[in-house]
Amino acid sequence: PLQEREPPRAPDDALHGLRVLCLDNDPEILAGMRALLGRWGVETSCAATVDDALLLTAGQPEVLLVDYHLHDRLDGLDALDALRMACGDIPGALLTADGSDTLKRNARLRGYRLLTKPVKPASLRAYLASVRG
Repeated sequence: PLQEREPPRAPDDALHGLRVLCLDNDPEILAGMRALLGRWGVETSCAATVDDALLLTAGQPEVLLVDYHLHDRLDGLDALDALRMACGDIPGALLTADGSDTLKRNARLRGYRLLTKPVKPASLRAYLASVRG
């Protein structure tokens, strides 16, 4: 008798080719983001400082993922604003362990999603998929 086999699945390419710019002062976080996003086919640019991130906007990112506590001249919200000024009104998410209502409200008022650290891959993927829409 013939056994029914599950048809082969096409690779999930919902995020393939999406251009994401990540800004975080922690090199281990950046390496982890690059690895995770790379598995999803996302083209990832990483920067450890606001100024480095601004140099990467020439690559026309489609999404910004920015840590809140950058220990830089700007915090994450101001960095998102500066990056949006450089590359247009694109979606951005603030990544932070600070889940205070004030920060959530400020992020929302400025048009950013807040993703709480440690960011769950499923939450990040859902956010990126919603952006790609």
